[in-house]
Formats: sequence, C-alpha cells, structure tokens
Amino acid sequence: MAAVLYPFYTAVMCVLLGWVVCLYQTSQHQLGLIFLMMIIAAIIYDNLLISVGRWVESKEMLLRLSHPRFLGHVILTPFSVAVAYALCQQGNLPWAIAPSSGLGVFFVTLILIITELLTYYRKFQPTTVLFQGTLRYTNSGYKMPPYPSIVTTILVGALGYYLWQQLSYPWLLVGSVVMFVGGAIPQKLVGPTVCSGVEVILMTSFCITAETLEHAARFSAI
Repeated sequence: MAAVLYPFYTAVMCVLLGWVVCLYQTSQHQLGLIFLMMIIAAIIYDNLLISVGRWVESKEMLLRLSHPRFLGHVILTPFSVAVAYALCQQGNLPWAIAPSSGLGVFFVTLILIITELLTYYRKFQPTTVLFQGTLRYTNSGYKMPPYPSIVTTILVGALGYYLWQQLSYPWLLVGSVVMFVGGAIPQKLVGPTVCSGVEVILMTSFCITAETLEHAARFSAI
C-alpha cells in the first residue's frame, strides 16, 4: 500500500505547489506564500525519495539523498507557524498587523528550529526501514516525542482558530486538528503513511485558506 500511497502523495503535493505558485503570482507577492512553497517542496522531495528509495542501489547514495529530507523536516516544519501568521496578516486581523506580533512569531519560529536541530541530531543514527514496498532512512536515535513538531501544529491550530472566529474560515483549524490526531497515532501501529497523509491534508488546508483570502481581497478591491 505504501508503495502506491507515496507516489500519490507526491503527485498531490506537486499540484499544491503549482497552486501556491499561481497564488503568489496573482497576489501581492506574500512572503508567507514563499515559505509555504518551501515547505511543500520539501515534502515533495521527502515523499518522492521514499517512493523511489527501493530502486537506489547504493545505501550510501540513499543516505546522502536522505540528509536533505532530514534537514527539510527540521528546518522548514516550524515555518508553518510563520505561514499561518502571514495568513492572519492577510486577513487583516488586528493583533496580527501589530509589528510586535511579527517579531514574536519570528522568535518562536527560530526557537522551534533550534530545538528541532538540538533534539533531532542529538543522537543521529540513520537506519534503513523497509515498509510495504518502500525503503527509506530514519533516525533510530531519535527516541523522544517530536515536541517541536507538536508545538508547531498546536500554534498553527491556534492561528487557524483565530481565522475561523474572525473570518469564518475553518480550513486551517480543521487541517491542524487532523494533523495533530494523525500524528499522534503511533507509527508502530499504522506505519508512516498516515502521518504523511495528514501532512498532505494540512498543506491542502493552507492552500484553501490562502486561496480564500486572495479571492476576498480581489472581491473587496472591486
């Protein structure tokens, strides 16, 4: 099943990336959309490498190709908070427009990135994992719960809650809840495909929210 799902996830994420590129071109070049493109591109690489990992003959080559996967997750995942904040700014939420809010989001994102780096690479032990026809490397030395990712999802959900309360846009909140629940399911029970799937749902919720805000901005300008 995973051998089919990961190429599917890759294809869906490519569609989402094209969607965000189109939004960026038609919008006022929102910085948050650049961050969103970076996150989606990293997820595409992640899913694509898992999809083709079994065909990479050299394990050394697969490990070399996997390092960007690890770094992409560690460095870019916290930027989801910055993207959610940028959407709140675009929605003209009063608290999000204040300069101090932007500074606070910057420091929170920076702290999450540093924490991810310190915890994930504290005991880095790359190990190959074969799962349902896919082959990938994981960090078997990372034994603790992914607290930075959990905090990131909670913060995105909180910002999604404000968008729902102030603008009646529930999609980011829904995507965050799905991500939180799906990410909480132990991979020992269901494998990594569920977590990757809810990641696609979260990115879709970002895109729908960005599209809705852009449409509302164009409508108000008429």
